[in-house]
Formats: sequence, C-alpha cells, structure tokens
Amino acid sequence: MSERTNGSAPSRVRGDRGDTMLMTTVLISFLLVASWALISASQQWSARRDVQAAASAASRAAAQVTSEEIRGGVVVIDPTLAAERAATVLSASGYSGGVTDIDGLTVTVTATGPVVYAFPSPGFPGSLTAEANSSAVRG
Repeated sequence: MSERTNGSAPSRVRGDRGDTMLMTTVLISFLLVASWALISASQQWSARRDVQAAASAASRAAAQVTSEEIRGGVVVIDPTLAAERAATVLSASGYSGGVTDIDGLTVTVTATGPVVYAFPSPGFPGSLTAEANSSAVRG
C-alpha cells in the first residue's frame, strides 16, 4: 500500500513503473488492428456493391429484346444476343462474367470482379461474384 506523507499524493509502489506504457502499447495495437479490419471490410463492401450493380445492369441489358427477337408478337430471347449484350456491359464496367441461364423471359447474369484493398489482408477475398436476374416484359 502507498502511504501519504504531509498531505502529498501517494507514493508509487515498487513494480508499478512502466504499466502505463504497456497499457498504451496494447491499446494502440488494438486500435490499429481494428482500424485495419474496418477499412478492409468497408472496401470489400464497396466492391460487392459495385459488382452487384454491374451484374444487375448486365442482366437488364441482356433481357432487352430487339425487334429480331419478337417473332409473330411473341418475345423469344436469343441466347447469343443476350450474351453479347451482357458481355458488353460487363466489359465496359471492368468485370468478367456472362449469362448463366435463360429461363423463358428471365435472364440470369453472373459477374466477378476484384477487390482492391488499401492494406492487403489475409482472410479477405481477392475477388467477389454477384448474380442478378431480369425479365423481358412487353410494354
């Protein structure tokens, strides 16, 4: 225990020296790791949003039929034209992927894009994949 002399502040107990430095070092290390994880997670979230937007745009483009695809008043999606339209949008966006399924008037597109981290980190994915569906409608 510390003892007071003449109303002054308590004297240090032997062995307390350096505890503040150790606690400060641990706290700063924790804050750096937490900041690094937060920044990496936010960059991953942003990349996921961008890849999903590209997949959605490509699926909408693939589902937009041309006059050649309307035969006798019936809409038939041409897989080749749909794949070309999706590929055009994805390549313009800087992503890879394409049409994975055409079911009637519904087109499914998958897009894959890289995640660029400010601080590369193990355990975080280097690329992300998103899928989107769009349907061709009349009107």
